[in-house]
Amino acid sequence: MALQRHLPRSVRRLLELLEFHPWMLALTVFLACATGIAVMEGLRDRPAMVAQAPATTGAQGTSGR
Repeated sequence: MALQRHLPRSVRRLLELLEFHPWMLALTVFLACATGIAVMEGLRDRPAMVAQAPATTGAQGTSGR
């Protein structure tokens, strides 16, 4: 604490903001979960994207030669 008295006021304020607070961790976890759920719900409603070959492609195009 004695070291902080010699620091400029702006630096002391910054150190106070950077202190660990458990409620900040809880809020961060909650927001991360809510965001993940929202993204997954959005992805679930989309139609599946499947790559399909055109109907005209036959066995000749898959020989690799």
